[in-house]
Amino acid sequence: MKALFIADAHLKNSDDFNYQKLLKFLSLLVHPSDCGTPSNAEPPAFELIPVDDLYIGGDFFDFWFCRGAEVYPEFLPVINALTAIRKRGIRVHFAEGNHDFFLSDYFTRILDMEVFSEWGILALDDHRVLFSHGDTADRSNIKYLLLRKLLRSRLIYQLQRRMPLSFLWKIAGLSSAASRGMFRTSEDKLSEILHALSALKIRGDVDAVILGHCHKPVMKEFDVNGRRKYTITLGDWIRHFSYLYYADGVFRLCFFDTEEDKTAAPSLTA
Repeated sequence: MKALFIADAHLKNSDDFNYQKLLKFLSLLVHPSDCGTPSNAEPPAFELIPVDDLYIGGDFFDFWFCRGAEVYPEFLPVINALTAIRKRGIRVHFAEGNHDFFLSDYFTRILDMEVFSEWGILALDDHRVLFSHGDTADRSNIKYLLLRKLLRSRLIYQLQRRMPLSFLWKIAGLSSAASRGMFRTSEDKLSEILHALSALKIRGDVDAVILGHCHKPVMKEFDVNGRRKYTITLGDWIRHFSYLYYADGVFRLCFFDTEEDKTAAPSLTA
């Protein structure tokens, strides 16, 4: 089995450098039946990457509002890329983030892609894996947890369904900035919090915990009662262009590099 995990692209404008680079990367994903299997668990850049399942760990979009099949126009190129991936036989799964939620209305009901609103429990061969964005890991951030509960409430859901999409898209940038403002924890500190939470979870029958949110790509390996276990934060597609590749029992944290000029992208936190 082969699976690939990414998170925190914060897509907004289709001509942005990170957006275009992600489209190039997604074009390389193929079902294993259509690609020769590499001998190394880390697929070389610019070669086709065999994948059974693509897991997107939240904040893929910098905001999300839709109405039926009508979505923000700038998101159409990447949605078309995901649809093409699905047609190639690759299953696509989302974990909702603090910037993009209410995803199931579109991605599940229309595109038949799985959406986890909180934790997903995955089976990768004989590995039991917990998968989530990770924005609820810091239980001390009471203000954010309250805001999160409000924004995902049935009241807000019904309210946004009644508002004009053009208006929602105009205020989306403001709400996105407000969400980032709720996280004053540094990237390094947030990474420590996420890995500490994950270390507690792998003491039981969980073999790996895979999270996004902190934008720092880190994979830690542990021996728990003679079994190899992992805590992983996925990094982002703003500065690191990182992804986790699982192939036949092996996890590898990888980076997608191109020869293009890496124009500095604005740094986003959480």
